[in-house]
Amino acid sequence: MTKYWLVSFVLLCTACASVPKKLELPENTQTVEFSSAKSPTAAIIGQKARWGGVIAAIKNNADNTMLEVVNFPLNYKLRPNKSDETQGRFRVYFKGLLDPVIYKVGRSITALGTVAELESGEIGEHKYDFPVLKDASVHLWKNIQRVDINLRQSPYYYHNDPYYWSGSHLNYNRPIVIRSSSSNNKPSNKSIMPPVKKR
Repeated sequence: MTKYWLVSFVLLCTACASVPKKLELPENTQTVEFSSAKSPTAAIIGQKARWGGVIAAIKNNADNTMLEVVNFPLNYKLRPNKSDETQGRFRVYFKGLLDPVIYKVGRSITALGTVAELESGEIGEHKYDFPVLKDASVHLWKNIQRVDINLRQSPYYYHNDPYYWSGSHLNYNRPIVIRSSSSNNKPSNKSIMPPVKKR
């Protein structure tokens, strides 16, 4: 039982440590949900909010940078969970310069700032009211690359069998799958089939 609690404590500490420092808030701080900010009331203007998503546009102004972001819910590390559904878009204002070569369209970000009044704008030719975060801290997430390697031997490969046949046989492998998040907001899957081995 003691071992179970020790493992749980270590996992909890690891999860807490994985949250980017610039996105941290004091414990028990109430934040504004994105859904509430789409119809803001006086009560939430100036309150803290932490929203994330994928950059749809970036504009460098004289004294700040504006990011237009497609909203996605955050996971326990505060990273956006990208999917085919979104609650809408919002704008983030950062005091200073964010280089558009780095903060480019398709990259995932999470922002911590204060809720401001809605801003009228357009998505294409469609008029749209954007929820706004002012004086924001912005964390840019790295693209993920994960490699899954699963090997499976042929059921006809009886190496330890006393009647093992020493003739040619095949050892089949599953493909190596590389999953990565790309700049176009769609994970790309690449399969590399290992060569078939003959003995």
